[in-house]
Amino acid sequence: MSDWDGFTKQLLDALRRFVQGDAGPYKSLWSHRDDVTIFGGWGAYEQGWATVEPRLDWAASRYSEGWLDRENLLEGVDQDIAYSVDIERSGGRFDNAPEVREAPLRVTHLFRREEGQWRIIHRHADFLKPRQEPG
Repeated sequence: MSDWDGFTKQLLDALRRFVQGDAGPYKSLWSHRDDVTIFGGWGAYEQGWATVEPRLDWAASRYSEGWLDRENLLEGVDQDIAYSVDIERSGGRFDNAPEVREAPLRVTHLFRREEGQWRIIHRHADFLKPRQEPG
């Protein structure tokens, strides 16, 4: 198994923990530098680890009893930079609501190698909406 394959397995496991309310494993995969960014599914954006980290904690805290499957549409891996374009089909209980809801997302991640390890440097996620046909 390549280091990239191992990393993407860790990423999926971390995302599944995230929708259970545990941000820790996902945060451990991020770069902690000032240039990281997140355009999260809940809106707005953050730049720099000092603001990305609490945003991740807050987002994970909104989930409980969650599940997630990741459909990779496209990825590219070079020596020190990589990207993935995915559909994350997820759901759970949000903000302690009694009902379970689905929350499919369109997601793009950017990664770079830091000290020999892959790290997330950007996440862009928004809610997947039904297709609208042109015309």
